[in-house]
Amino acid sequence: MLSRIADSLYWLNRYLERTDGMLRILHTNYVLSLDKGEYGMNSWRPVLEIFTHLDESQISKLEFDNAATLRHLILDTENHNSIKVIINKARENARGAQDHITKEVWEQINHLYHLINNPVIQSRIIGEGGISVLDQLMDQSILFNGVTDSTMPRNIGWSFMTMGKFVERCLITLVVADKHFQQIGYETETSKDVLHWRNLLLSLSGYEHHLKNYNNPNHNLNVVDQLLFNKQFTRSVTYSLDRIGFYLVKVVKQNNAETTSPLLKLFGRVHSRVEYGDFDIIRQMSLQNFLHDTRNDLLHFNKLLGQTFFSYT
Repeated sequence: MLSRIADSLYWLNRYLERTDGMLRILHTNYVLSLDKGEYGMNSWRPVLEIFTHLDESQISKLEFDNAATLRHLILDTENHNSIKVIINKARENARGAQDHITKEVWEQINHLYHLINNPVIQSRIIGEGGISVLDQLMDQSILFNGVTDSTMPRNIGWSFMTMGKFVERCLITLVVADKHFQQIGYETETSKDVLHWRNLLLSLSGYEHHLKNYNNPNHNLNVVDQLLFNKQFTRSVTYSLDRIGFYLVKVVKQNNAETTSPLLKLFGRVHSRVEYGDFDIIRQMSLQNFLHDTRNDLLHFNKLLGQTFFSYT
């Protein structure tokens, strides 16, 4: 497979996984913004800090305005991480690799592309239709995942696509978890009420899983365990790294070269930190350092992957 094709497939899925993750977070925050109780969502500031490069004055202007925040995060082309920009980039990558994806996948990407570029979307967001826009976009994103999974052949292109998907998913889990734990000083020994973690867990589609599987009264530790170490939770760091490792081995077997050895060693270090990590390790190095080091090493892996397979300099 040509390196530019592998690159396009990898980034196609990274962009659409980011779209899916952002939509889940925006939907959760929008719904919780309507809850005026103690555990409602009081400000869009954490989301804006994660997904934009706005300065303090710009964030202060947007953080309590649902419609303006949604417009900036979904439709504003000056925000290079808006959902509209990301979907447009995904479509360009799909166009460049059109011979390597199925007709159904291409058609579903086009559904998303035409939906996000429909002028009606902007008027609905500015009005009272924000939640319906998010629902519609989420439905199309879920359809993309289903169509891709059920129609794509399991070849090397699929391996690159899946690595891209889980690299992005892992990064989202790390950065969103870091933002929420930052707000309580990365405290794990004392416990917040489980409702305090509702925003984070709903944003990662993990609230129901948490309620069904965790009985320990220390909810802070439970959330750390679920997001980092739980192999049954499909958005945990360890689950994502397992998937990346599985498909990395497949790619390396078909492209075995001396240049792949540093990549495998780097990934092994990242994977081992989480695979063999526990709360004693987290207490020794602090949760903040654990999250930051894992994220930085994964970004380094992503860069080295590009240099190895996509001819990046």
